[in-house]
Amino acid sequence: MANTTITEIEYRPIKGFEGQYEVSNTGLVKSLKGKNERILKPRRKKIIKKDGSVELGYEELVLSNKGVRTSKLIHRLVAEAFIDNPENKPEVNHIDEDKGNNNLDNLEWCTRKENLEWGTRVERSTKAQSQAILSIDEFGTVEKIYPSMNEAGRDGYTRSSISYVLSGKRKKHQSLEWYKINNNVYSLLTGKY
Repeated sequence: MANTTITEIEYRPIKGFEGQYEVSNTGLVKSLKGKNERILKPRRKKIIKKDGSVELGYEELVLSNKGVRTSKLIHRLVAEAFIDNPENKPEVNHIDEDKGNNNLDNLEWCTRKENLEWGTRVERSTKAQSQAILSIDEFGTVEKIYPSMNEAGRDGYTRSSISYVLSGKRKKHQSLEWYKINNNVYSLLTGKY
């Protein structure tokens, strides 16, 4: 984990793009191409979930080197330029879990396992998996109501696939649409309290 407090913006060359682009310890990327240096505006994918909510993804930019365009995640550029990685860890964690906060003091190298277990992810995942759900067939009929994804898993459905449908990443799992329902609604529909 980076234990620094940023008091001054520092720029360093981006590996593979030396002399063309630089990244700062605050997550800014500047182009050195042309007559004037300029700060590039990153894009952030919007992930629209099935429930209508929007989640913002990581900040990224497309950098060009000799006509070859490459998409780069800004948090990785900051980590590669400013944070030593003696254990050769493959992922970069946002300490505050804000994918848009690419300040050096908010980033650290980590393993996949460390990243998955960081912060509130386990708590959020447990809560999501204990959420009541229902499945609907192609005719719009409720196929079955489950108190949790785990229970649906016992009926042969794949929890990760259901989760992809619930988050809007997939439309169906085993030809069924899946929806979260309030646990109180589950109780009313099933008579189980």
